[in-house]
Formats: sequence, C-alpha cells, structure tokens
Amino acid sequence: MTRYLFLLFLLFLPATLSATDLPAQVQFADSLAADNDHYRAITEYKRFLFLEPDSPLAPQIRLSISTSLTLGKRWVQADTSLENLFLLHPQSSEAARGRLIYANSAYERGDFSLARDRYRSLAKTQPGADTLNYTNFRIGWTFLEQDNPQKARTHFSLLPQHQKDQLLNDLVTYQGLHQKSPFIAGSLSTLLPGAGQVYTGRLRQAALSFLLNGAFIFGAIEAFNNENYAVGGILLFFEIGWYGGNIYNAVNNAHKYNVRIKHKYKEQMRSRLNLQIGMLKNTPLVTLNYHF
Repeated sequence: MTRYLFLLFLLFLPATLSATDLPAQVQFADSLAADNDHYRAITEYKRFLFLEPDSPLAPQIRLSISTSLTLGKRWVQADTSLENLFLLHPQSSEAARGRLIYANSAYERGDFSLARDRYRSLAKTQPGADTLNYTNFRIGWTFLEQDNPQKARTHFSLLPQHQKDQLLNDLVTYQGLHQKSPFIAGSLSTLLPGAGQVYTGRLRQAALSFLLNGAFIFGAIEAFNNENYAVGGILLFFEIGWYGGNIYNAVNNAHKYNVRIKHKYKEQMRSRLNLQIGMLKNTPLVTLNYHF
C-alpha cells in the first residue's frame, strides 16, 4: 500500500485564478516561466507590479517572482523577494506557500543550519499534522546530509510509525556502511608508497606513487653511493615532497571513498522514499511517497 502526502504549498489553501482569468501580461510571464525563461519572466512580473501596484494579484505575482528566482538559483534575491512578500501580505495564501519555498531553498543550496531554522519557523506559523511531519522529515535529512545520523534519528522518530520504521532501518544500515579508515590508509602509504592507494581502490594512483617514490629513492641512493651529494640532496628533497604527498593522497582517498558510499546510500534512501521536489504546471510542489 502507498500513501501519498502532497504539500502544494499548503494543501488547504484556496486555489489561485485560472490562467484564462489572468491579464494577458501575467499569462505571458507565466508562459516564460513555464519555459524556464525565468529572467524574462521576472521582468514581465515586475512590469505588471509597476503598472498595477494595487492589483489584487500582487501577492500572486510576488510569489511567482520569488519562485522564478529560486528556480534560477538566485538565492539571495529569492530570499529578499520572499521576505518582501511576507512583509506586505503576511496573511495571504501566497505568503504561506512562500514560507515552504523559503525553507526548501535553504536546503537546496546546502545551508542546512538555515534550513532547520526555517523549517521550525514553518511548523510554528502553519501548524498541522502534515506540516509537522514534513518539517521533521526535512530537518532529519539536514542532519543526515551533515553526516549526523543520531540527530537525524531524533527527528525521524517523531514521524508516524509506518514512515518512522523505514527511515530508522535505513539509518541502521547507513551507520553500518563499510568505510575505509584514513588512519590505515595513511599508515600503509607511510610503510610502502602506494599501499594506501591500493587499500582505497585507487590502483593507478598506487602504481604511480610507487614508481615515482621508488625512482627518486633509487636515484638518491645511487647519487650518494657515487659521492654526488648535491644531486642526491636535490633528489632527496623532492622525494620528501612526493613521499608526503603520497601519504596525504591515501588519507584523502579514504575520506572521498567514505563520502561517496554515504552519498550513494542516501540516494538509494531518497529513491525508496520517492521524495520529489519540483514543479507541476509551474506550481511548486513536494511529494512524499511512503511505502508500507
């Protein structure tokens, strides 16, 4: 069985005017936005507000401007536009929808601390079971994105049982992922250049590291054996750099490996949850499909 939770910025809000009821200029701007021509759409929306500052469509137009700015990843301008919407039309349905865009945009840009603050504010200003579940879900994900599964667990535990069980089981698997130890990788490359790269699965880097370090060490030894101390010193100087770089590379490879497998597993989690954030006929939406 599948339960669908739709938050169309928010469920219970009244519908906006249909396209045929809108002025031609607004319809044109909407068509530009639908074609992802957000820069020109914003210009047309702003032109309408300039010509009709007292129009009852003003909240809707300001929300459309904010949406286009967000989709264009113009984060600072989008935040300013939304804050202006909240200030001028605080009780409007558009402001309510805008608060969800406001929170999600912080998440999408990777500012997870800011996203948590905005999700908490959303839960306070628009109380309701669906909103609370959604904000707990998203806050949990902000912690997981920062590799803090314990705090993610705290928020996932507040979800309804059928949703909570799947997420908590996924967290157990996430925490049990087989990772590479940066300490072991560095230690192996300290003992034998390239060994740490083999440990982290970077065989080409391992071969290159072994050959380069081996060549410089061999050359330095031969130079010293032939009493060519200047050349030996130069070769040894460069070898110290190669040797240190080999250790750093092995440690860095271990970190990258761990980040990669965690990212892959989080993508699998998203796929199982079928989390979607996008647009439906130019209307922002969030869809969560929970399977149980």
